Amino acid sequence: MGQSHSWTGCWRQEAENEDAAPQCKIRVSSDPERVTFELHANKMHCLLCGDLSEEWQPAPPQASTFEALTGKDGKGLGLEAPLMWRHYWADGSKILRTELRTEAPGNGERAILRIDRQLVSGGNLSTKTQLVQGDALMELAELTWRRLPVEEAGEGPAPVAFLRGHGLPLASTEDRMKALDKVEELLADSDMISKAQEMDRVVPQNWTGSGQMIRGGIAFYKGLLPEWTKPEPVPDLNPPIVQAGVEARYEIHNEPKGVCINIAPWNAPATLSFGPTVSMLAAGNHVVIKPPDMVPNVSAAIRRLCQKYLHGYVWVEEGGKEVVERLIDEGADHLEFTGGGEIAKVVAARCAQTLTPLTLELGGKSPAFVDDGLDLDALRSVAKEIMETKVFKTGQFCCAHDYALVHKSVFNEFCSIFEEVVKDLGSRRQVRLIGRKQYESVKFLLKDADVQCIPTMDGEFQLNDEDMSVPMTGLLSPSFDRAVLKREIFGPIIPILAVSSVDEAIGIINRVGPKPLIAYCYTKGEAAEKSFVSGVPAGNIAVNGGPQRMIGNYAVSFGGTGPSGTGAGFWGKDALREFSNRKCVMSAKDGFARSFFSGLP
Repeated sequence: MGQSHSWTGCWRQEAENEDAAPQCKIRVSSDPERVTFELHANKMHCLLCGDLSEEWQPAPPQASTFEALTGKDGKGLGLEAPLMWRHYWADGSKILRTELRTEAPGNGERAILRIDRQLVSGGNLSTKTQLVQGDALMELAELTWRRLPVEEAGEGPAPVAFLRGHGLPLASTEDRMKALDKVEELLADSDMISKAQEMDRVVPQNWTGSGQMIRGGIAFYKGLLPEWTKPEPVPDLNPPIVQAGVEARYEIHNEPKGVCINIAPWNAPATLSFGPTVSMLAAGNHVVIKPPDMVPNVSAAIRRLCQKYLHGYVWVEEGGKEVVERLIDEGADHLEFTGGGEIAKVVAARCAQTLTPLTLELGGKSPAFVDDGLDLDALRSVAKEIMETKVFKTGQFCCAHDYALVHKSVFNEFCSIFEEVVKDLGSRRQVRLIGRKQYESVKFLLKDADVQCIPTMDGEFQLNDEDMSVPMTGLLSPSFDRAVLKREIFGPIIPILAVSSVDEAIGIINRVGPKPLIAYCYTKGEAAEKSFVSGVPAGNIAVNGGPQRMIGNYAVSFGGTGPSGTGAGFWGKDALREFSNRKCVMSAKDGFARSFFSGLP
């Protein structure tokens, strides 16, 4: 940690005219092991991040900025894009070394551009740049950089400030279309995300379907943007005495907020890194993504893809709590957090210190009510919908049914059918959770419930401490004082309870988990539907449907209320509103629109 702290700062190259001299900000982080550079040289500005490792990695196109520090053209050095790079410690960790080379082998040995950095007296920085080719070594430059005081230059690279000052343009419709085109290029090259999700135990491992969903959002925005970026006329509803014969034109201008932070969760790390980011870009904002530190391989893949395709539009900052605090303290123009309620409280409190507008996409205990009057086919469809939604992401999904309230007239039939459809899963019934903490939580809920499981847990289908896997299981009528009915489950188990009416179900919902993100109602009765919709405060309600149809319509909003969230920042037109400043412009015509304060004519 001490070494990381020493290597975090800002240095300016010593020169006769220091104001015009190149400037370099560096941050070394230990968890994960990364090095970030913010470079300003010869009217070039770039923000770059690489792994601290001796393994060669594809370098982002902007890595050529390092060559500018040598005062020579990269082609003259034998370096041509695409480049590879690596960053590692040398000479007993005294030297922070960066090396660049051409990706494809040419004739003969490839040249390597080597930049060695060493801290010297006063915290200043000495850099030595060399060209290495085989056994030959060419000295290119040896420079001294003066450390700038924190109050003048801040504490290392500042992505929010960088994007605000040096981000690519996003104001016009054409600018935003170009950015969305770049996201589509990224999505076409995103195979590494599926591989990373497999390494991090993210379910489902294959990210192709989610990528297609995000492409659908891009297509929606491309169709909407030409109208969205035009001023929106609104009527003048002032009474005649206020208008005083002077006509005024009113318009809403949807202007970008600026730089948005998107904090993504571990259960859908890539989908919820890119989904809200597309909405933010479409609204004309630059974006800092903070992917979850719990899935390091996915986070690294997101960073590499964004550096390759979205430099100047999007920055990815990896790390944990301290990174979130630092980003918020930079003073972004909007923040979206997707995750759990307890962490959301901490994030909201931090945002309050800088008055940063906030969108919270949370969750809660999303209930399902199964009414009487449903025949066996309908009950089977409902049971399969609940079960497949749970299995889709091992229940670690904010829209998953958390518990089922089944009318007593069909309770036995529903439980029998539920048991059948779970057994039909075969080996798919046993699902792996993402980590030890999540596994132990579900394990505790199962044991604490202390009720009959349907189907039973035995043989190959039982708790597996080594594999951290749990079988998809229904819990038959647990009592309301059990933890499984007090907190969000986020796992492949679901309590099933009998109720005598829709009104009883509504009462339980509003007591057990008020204001859920989504509430499901399965009924053939219009009266029951009406009672459920009016009686259950929730972010969203799905009647005779599941989460995919609920969240797949870009024309409607999707967000929580109260403990399940605030705002609607996932996608669709409401997401554009969420990430835009809806600025009202009044323009008086043929006169002066005076107010009472100055005296009406």
